[in-house]
Amino acid sequence: MKLSNRFWLTGILPSAVLAIVLISLASCFPVAEPVPRPTLNEVRSGTARGAIAADTTLRPGEIAADVAEIDRARREIRVITDGGRRHAIPYDLNATRVIYHGWEYPVESLEAGDRIAYPSVPRDRRYVDNIRIQEPVQARTSPTIARPAAPPLPRNDVVEGTVERVNYDLGVFDIRPRTGRMVTVSIPYNARTADVENFRGLRRGDYVRVEGEFVNSDSFQLLAFLSPRDR
Repeated sequence: MKLSNRFWLTGILPSAVLAIVLISLASCFPVAEPVPRPTLNEVRSGTARGAIAADTTLRPGEIAADVAEIDRARREIRVITDGGRRHAIPYDLNATRVIYHGWEYPVESLEAGDRIAYPSVPRDRRYVDNIRIQEPVQARTSPTIARPAAPPLPRNDVVEGTVERVNYDLGVFDIRPRTGRMVTVSIPYNARTADVENFRGLRRGDYVRVEGEFVNSDSFQLLAFLSPRDR
């Protein structure tokens, strides 16, 4: 047998046959197409295909929390962080973006129970720019998710009494209720314009009624003035 024929039979021909067999086998098994990540609307409506992956990785400067309530009147998102602290995140209807798996949505797409990540609000800004949904509430309440839902917010407290002292620089004032124990009320940095104007107009001796939350037995964070000042 000639050398060229032997090389063809022992070298090239087996390789060619093997390549044909591999190509034939590959054509028998269709390539699985990757399932795209579901949109927020698909998760909300229960029409998402496949597993709903949670995006739990925090980026530098982000805070993870559960949405407890959305106060549309005050344009605030009230959340509970992993440490149990409650915060009110100010938002802007036109500027704040909600992002889920790369899709952008209006801030009103958020729902109570959503797991979110958000950056801390700088003092020179009045609202948060971006909010990432790590896990929608519909995914968290499915049978495969063992996490409990966010606890409900407690009812707000109401304090009324006579103004004893006002510190306009620090944004605080003291109220002496009828019980006689002094309470220091603080104005949040993102307070409504009407509440800021009420605070700036306070004078010693005014009788006020305010709504908010007790930070401790002597400190109270204001949410709103409930009645005009009575002199």
